[in-house]
Amino acid sequence: MNARRFAFTAWALAGAVGISAAVATAAGFRLNTTDSAPTGVWRIAPVDPAQIARGSLVSVCPPPLGIVVAMRERGYLHPGDCPDTNTTPLLKPVVAVAGDTVTVAPGAPLIVNGKAVPDSAPEAGMPAWTPGTYTVQPGELWVISSYSAGSFDSRYFGPVAVKNLRGRAAPVLVRGDVDSMTKGVAENASF
Repeated sequence: MNARRFAFTAWALAGAVGISAAVATAAGFRLNTTDSAPTGVWRIAPVDPAQIARGSLVSVCPPPLGIVVAMRERGYLHPGDCPDTNTTPLLKPVVAVAGDTVTVAPGAPLIVNGKAVPDSAPEAGMPAWTPGTYTVQPGELWVISSYSAGSFDSRYFGPVAVKNLRGRAAPVLVRGDVDSMTKGVAENASF
């Protein structure tokens, strides 16, 4: 294959991939490459925030806090279209909704309504959310993934405004155990 034909083929392939990615994004599909959720293709569908309950899998923008900006600058969070943070939305299960009680203690798993959330202790050396007991306010939720003990979530940035929800997340073609993201946190769990 001569150089000109090779260059044309490469450009055509790159264009096709770019167009396919744009169409997939517009249709609500997203590729997850992080360790906080099973890797692969997810579908993000619009959702009425009133329908979000404990155990719901969501796509959510993190709050515009210093730790979020620092994690983006260090390359831990991918660049994206979340306002104020310029990060990619996170895929997380909801562990606490309005009216729930969340207790944060140094080096310990988070407690929601008296029950420990598995794999939710902050990593040593990472600045965790301020210790204390919090009542989740209307318009807020807490998100924590039990899929990975190293997940970046509410254990570090606390409550997330419901307005930061991008939609309900559903696996399409993923590698990993989706149910392990919510172990110990069922949608109708009575903590």
